[in-house]
Formats: sequence, structure tokens, C-alpha cells
Amino acid sequence: MTDRTAGAQPDPRQALSGDAGDRVGPDPRATSGEVLVDLCLPDADVRAVPRARRLVTATVAGVTSRREPRADAAVVAVELLTNALLHAAPPVTLRLVADRGRLRVEVADASPVEPVRPRASSEALTGRGLLVVDALAARWGISSDGAGGKVVWAELDLADVAPAVRGAPPAAGRVADEPADGPAAVRALPLRAAAAGGPARYPVTLPDVPTDLLLDAKSHVDNLVREFTLAAGGAASGESGTVAAPLARLISVVTTRFAEARQEIRRQALAAASAGAARTSLRLALPLSMADAAEEYLDALDAADQYARAARLLTLESPPRHWAFRHWYISSLVAQLRAASRGEPAPVTPTFEEHLLGTLEEVAEARRAAERGARLQAVTAALAAATRPEQVAQVVLTEGVTALGASGGSLLVPRDGDLLAVPGAVGYPDELVAQLRAERRDADLPAAEAIREGRAVWLESVQERHGRFPGLRLLEPRAVSLCALPLAVGGQVLGALRFSFDYPRLFGLEDREFAETLAAQTALALERARLMAAERLARARVTFLEEATGRLTARLDEGATLRELVGLLAPALTEQAAVYLLEPGGGARLAAQAGGEAGGLDPAREATMGLAARGGRPVAAADAGSGGAGAVLAVPLRVHGETAGVLGLRRAAGTNGFSADERSLVSDVADRAAVALAHARTYQRERQTALTLQRSLLPQRMPAVRGVTFAWRYLPAGAGALVGGDWYDVLPLDDGTLALVIGDVMGRGIQAAATMGQLRASARANAAARLPAGMVLGQLDAAVSRLEQEQITTAAMAVLDPVAGTLRVSSAGHLPPLVVSPAGEARFVDVEAGPPLGVGLSDGWASYPETTVAFPPGSILLLYTDGLVEDRERPVEEGMTALRAAAAGVGGAEQLCERAVSALAPAGGNDDTALLAVSLSPGR
Repeated sequence: MTDRTAGAQPDPRQALSGDAGDRVGPDPRATSGEVLVDLCLPDADVRAVPRARRLVTATVAGVTSRREPRADAAVVAVELLTNALLHAAPPVTLRLVADRGRLRVEVADASPVEPVRPRASSEALTGRGLLVVDALAARWGISSDGAGGKVVWAELDLADVAPAVRGAPPAAGRVADEPADGPAAVRALPLRAAAAGGPARYPVTLPDVPTDLLLDAKSHVDNLVREFTLAAGGAASGESGTVAAPLARLISVVTTRFAEARQEIRRQALAAASAGAARTSLRLALPLSMADAAEEYLDALDAADQYARAARLLTLESPPRHWAFRHWYISSLVAQLRAASRGEPAPVTPTFEEHLLGTLEEVAEARRAAERGARLQAVTAALAAATRPEQVAQVVLTEGVTALGASGGSLLVPRDGDLLAVPGAVGYPDELVAQLRAERRDADLPAAEAIREGRAVWLESVQERHGRFPGLRLLEPRAVSLCALPLAVGGQVLGALRFSFDYPRLFGLEDREFAETLAAQTALALERARLMAAERLARARVTFLEEATGRLTARLDEGATLRELVGLLAPALTEQAAVYLLEPGGGARLAAQAGGEAGGLDPAREATMGLAARGGRPVAAADAGSGGAGAVLAVPLRVHGETAGVLGLRRAAGTNGFSADERSLVSDVADRAAVALAHARTYQRERQTALTLQRSLLPQRMPAVRGVTFAWRYLPAGAGALVGGDWYDVLPLDDGTLALVIGDVMGRGIQAAATMGQLRASARANAAARLPAGMVLGQLDAAVSRLEQEQITTAAMAVLDPVAGTLRVSSAGHLPPLVVSPAGEARFVDVEAGPPLGVGLSDGWASYPETTVAFPPGSILLLYTDGLVEDRERPVEEGMTALRAAAAGVGGAEQLCERAVSALAPAGGNDDTALLAVSLSPGR
């Protein structure tokens, strides 16, 4: 910024003569007087404005003592300088000259575009500075500087200026308030003619332009230009943040690309408004390049509206009338300009009103398309959450009936057999919906035909309806027009959409396209719902079969298995289910039933059941039996290739028969039941064999010993488990003592029973040889090792000396014996237990440790296996505590067994249990 001191002599300049189009004339600057300020700004830096204001205020204070002229001069200087910095081109020069009682403010810049004083408006954000200058200055005007730029000047009267500077005439130039042919600042001035060597210019005329609308639209654009200019200037000076690249390009286009034509249009509009003309004609001379600039400018304004809608600008979005107006006049201008450049006649330019009517028609058509598009989008969004045909029908019919203006609509889909199902209907009475549900695929009705033929049916009049489909007279007498559209996916018709109208309805191209698009979306949604239903059915089937398998195999009991079978199917799949097992003599007996009396499913009386029993394959019948008793499904239970029984299912009369999916599911369940039945029968045979073997190996009776009482129990495991290897034995020895042995072979079935028998025999042999209890267990350990069995075996042996009243105990991993004292106190023998049999003694042990305890007359001993005190729900410690509590105060061996079994061994346990109780009479 350069500040030249007062008194410097200006370079001679030529001022603009009375013809505003002639830029050559006398010097526009004051040629006499004192130059008080000469401030040059090489860049458009708005931060220089405050400094200029302070400089002008201080300078004028040295010329006049009056406060009002000082303030007016500062305001005028600031407004002219700010206008140049924002809207012109640098360099910008501010000069302040005092001459003959007047103070002259001059602002020169490098732009030829003259500022325009607008009409006063509360909505305009620009041009107010010139209105302020016009109000404060005695004279103001615009002059050319002769070098492609201009000088905007203003003169203020100073009453108390020294006489030496009074009386000078104003400098030459166009004065803002000279009469001429209207205010000079708003006169309609033609654009410059093409300069020598410059681009050719072509005349463009826009007739019959609404003046007020033109000014309002230009004012709105001027507000936008001002905001963009301030944003660009603030970013360049660092006063505000950096402008994003897309917005920076937008600012450049709006402020520069169409500036010359925009200013001239604004000037002519102001001239027309000043003359009171409601409508005006715009006459311009533009180069061809202005056509591209105009289109780019128009696109930029539309983009600026997007920023305004997103609240990224202070300027509001263009009102619709402004948007339509600028599109009209700019498109008309571009069309004329390009035609003129090609030497063609100017195209006919429609009036703005004609353009507006055409735009309204386009908007109305676009709105109709948008509304239908929005409905289709709403349908698409809603269908995304529809997983069942009923949900699909509700969404599609609600939107379709509203969009087409129908009185009602329905969705029809084929179902098993020849009937059509109706997942949903809107606007139809219940009677009509019931009739549609009774419609058959081969019916001579629109929806059935659309499904059969795969083509849409359009009926626009009563005559066409009755002529093509006479059945509609009774089915839907009030309908006038009707359409039915097939729902097809991949060549497969999934159903039909049906819409009725109670008035004559002509189906135009748009209507048909909308309805067909709606049908296509419906078909896709139905297919998706069908696939999801199939997936749900498959998951449910797998879950059901998993549950069925678990329940059918949970217990190896024939009766329980068959009861589970009928319980799975009734009432889940049918009202009644029964299983009949075939007898060797050819008859059948009822083995299980659910859902009522099963007599009607007896193979001897129900033909379907008899066919399945004889043929060995499933048989289904609808309303089988006398009097239409309902649908029946009979499935054989095949065991080892033979029909062991028949599963029968019956549904109530009038209900649907068993579908193919249901028949397949029941057959799968029956196959699993047949396998479970075979396993149960095999288990029962093996269990009975093992139980017989085990009982044959256990003592059949106890020895008679004076003063000694024995009690024993063997409790086999429940029906779901094989016989185990629990055993006990009593052997009187030659020295009057008694050998008491109890053991538990881990395992099930015949193998465990056989191992138990071998160990019992070995124990008897070694005990008869009068080996100590510990050595007997050592020999049993060696025997188990020789047997090479994988079962772990525990055992305990006690030698009771009734005369001495002692008890010697040895344990191979077995639970400690329980002793009840003569006083009724129960306690466990603190025996040192060795490892289980078959594990092998370490460190060369030849025998297991022995523990000797007193066993006076009146005492009771209880040997037991772990099945008594331990199960899946109860840990062994809790069981032993409960056993000791139950044994307290018992009066004998038999009572001890009864209490123990009653308290700790419920029927149907998971493990077999053996107990051996021995009591020593008090009087011995």
C-alpha cells in the first residue's frame, strides 16, 4: 500500500464526455486544488479499509473544524473504497482533494465495469453503499481513466473551507444526478462495441421481460455474489478459513464468468424501473464466448442453491420463481446468441409466462412420476421386512389401491390342489374374499387366467368385463373396471395381483407400467418369502427331528418310546395319533395313543392302516373312513426289514389333508422311532440275559450262623441301563470267622456280570485258604490283571470274628463300611484304602492294608456299592452323610437295608446297587 503525501501533482487523465459510450475525454481527476490523500492499494486487501478511514478522518480534520463534514467524508471514502476492493480489479487508488470550498473523493480501479446504484430494497444486501454516497454527496459520478479502468468520484460542500479553495468548477465526467435522459447512474447504456481485433459481438434481444421480477432475481444473485466475494477475499487475506476447492471454483464462476452481461442487464432493468415500465426489453451485444459462460454461470447458480439448501451459505436458496426466471432468460439468451453466430434467424423466444406454463406441465408430470416412484420406493422398503405372504399382501395392496385409485385389491397364490389362497385383501367385503378363496385355477375369472396364461388382464368397461368374464356379474357386480397381473419370477408364476374399480378406468401407459412394476416387486417379495418360509421350515424340521431323536432314544423301553412317538405328533401335527404293533398271529394291538380314542385307527377297521401294514409303505387318504371322518396318514414302523407296527394319524373332518412336506416329516420321525424300537428290544433281551446271569452268580441264600443276622439287597439299574457288575458274598471260615466281600465291576451288560462271577469265585477260593483280607484283595488284583479286562473294579473285604468282637477290614478303592454301634451311633470305618483292582499294586505289595476295629454284640455292619450314595444329581459326600443319618438308631440288619434303600436308592436309578448288612446279636 502506497500513501503519497498531500500536494502531489496527478498525472494528466482524460475525462468521459457527455456520451457515456465514449471512453475518451478530459482528465477525470481534479486538475486544481490541494491533494490531501493519495493512497494506492496494489492488492484487493479489505484490511486496508480501516486505515483509510482513519487517514481520511484525520486529514479532513485539518481542513474543516465541523464534525459532520469529517464524518461524511470518511463514510463516502470508505464506501467507494470498499466497493472497489470487493467488486473491481486492483490496483485501487484513493485520492482526497480540497478545492474551492469542496472536498472531492476519488477511487480509481482497473475494472471497466461501472457500479450501479440499485433501487432501495429491504431484501438487497448489495448496492447500499452507493445509496449512502448518493445521500451524502453534493455530486457524484463515474469517469473513464483512459487506460481500461474507471474513476468513481464524489464531491462534498465544505462551508468553512478557506476562500483560496472555493469556487472551482467540478471536474468533467458523467454526473450521477445530471438530467440527460434519466439519472445517469441508471441509464440504459449499450455495451461497448467490439474493439479492434476483439471478438465479434452479436445482438441479443429479450422482449417483454417483467421488470420487477428481473430486478428481484438480480438482487438475489447480487446478494450471493457479495457473499462469495467476501468469502474469497477473507480467505485470501487470512481473515477467514480456506475455501474448499469445489466452492472456490463455484465462487469464481458466479463472480466473474457472466459479470459483464449481468451488470448490463441489471443496469437496463434499473433504467426501466426508474422510468416506471412494468415490462422491458433487454438489448445486449455479446461475444459468442458469453454463451458458454452463461451456461456455466447458470449451472453454478443451481449448485449454489444446493449449498444454500444445506445451510452452508448465509444467502437463502433462490425462490422457485427466480429459478424459473433465470433458466428462461439465460437459455433464451444462449439460443439467440448461438443462432446469430451461425448467421441464422433468431429463434422464437417464448414469453416468461409461456415458459412458466411449460415448466409447470413438466413439474406436474415429474411430480406424478416422483409420487409413483416414491410409492414404489416405499413398497420396496416395506417389502424388505416382509417375510410372509400375508405381510407382502398388506404392503403391496395398501400402496397399490391408493396409487391406482382402486376400490379394492387382493393377492391370490396357488396352493395344494386346484384352489387359490388369498393371503390378503384390501377394500373387499368378507363375502367377496370368501368367494375368491373358493376360486379354482381353472376358473374363467381374471386372476385365474393371469396365473394360467402369465399375461395381464385389463378390463376398462362393464361391457368388456361381461363379454370376457361372465362370471364377474355374480362375483363382483359393482365393479366397473378391473385388472389382474401375474406375479412371475424366472418363468414361474407365483400368483396374481387383482385390483377393482367402481368407476370406468382407462389404463394408460403410465398406469400399466406402474402396476407391472408393482407386480414385479411383489413377485420378488413372494419368492423371497417362499424361500424364507422354506428355510424356516427346514430349520424347524431339523429342530423337530433333533428333538424327536433325543426323546425317542432317551429310554431304552419299548412302551416309553412309542408313547414319546405319539406325543411328538399329537397335537403338533394332527388331532389324533396311535401306534399299533403287529402280533405274530396276524392281529394288531394298541401300544400307544394320543389325542383321543384310537379305535378308529385299528388296522382291522381302517383300510388306510391295513394297507400300510400289509404293503410296508406310507398311505394317505383324505376324509377316510365312514362318514368322512377326516384325513388319515398311516406309516409303517420297519424293524430289520419287517413291519413291526403302524403309526396312524388322523385330522378332523373338513381340515386340509397331509401335505407332501408333512408326509415326509412323519416318515422321518417314524424311521427314527423304528430304530429306537429296535434298540429298545435288543436292549431288553440283553438286559434280561445279563440279569439272569448275574442273579445266578450271586448267593441264592445266606449261611446260618448262630448269633449273626444277614440282610442283603440287589437293585438293578433302571430300564434305560444295562445290568452292572455289583456283587456281594458271605463265606464262613474254619476258624469260626466270617469272610464278607462286596465289589463293583465298572461296566454294563454280560461282560461285567461275567467278570463279577470270576472275581467272586477267586475271592471264595482265597478266603477259604484262610488268607488275610488284604492278601485276598491282592490275589483279586492279580486275577483282574490276568483277565486283561479294561473295567476298573473296586472291592472291600471284612473278616468278622463274632467271638472276639473284632472286625478286620481291607479296601481296594471301595467306599468305607458303615458300622452302627450298640448305642445306635453310625460311623464309617476309617480304613486305609488301596488302589482299585486291576490298577496293580506298587512297590511289590503282596497285600492291601488292613484296619481292625471293635465290633461288640449289638453292632451292625453295612457294606454297599457307590450306586447307593452317588448319582448324577448328588455327589458321593452328600450321599454318605445321608446314609449315616438314615442308619442312626436302627435296630437290625434288615431295618438298616430298608432305611438305606428308602432314603438313598429311588427306583429307576442310573446304576445298580448292592448292600450287605450283618448284625451281631446282643446276647451272643
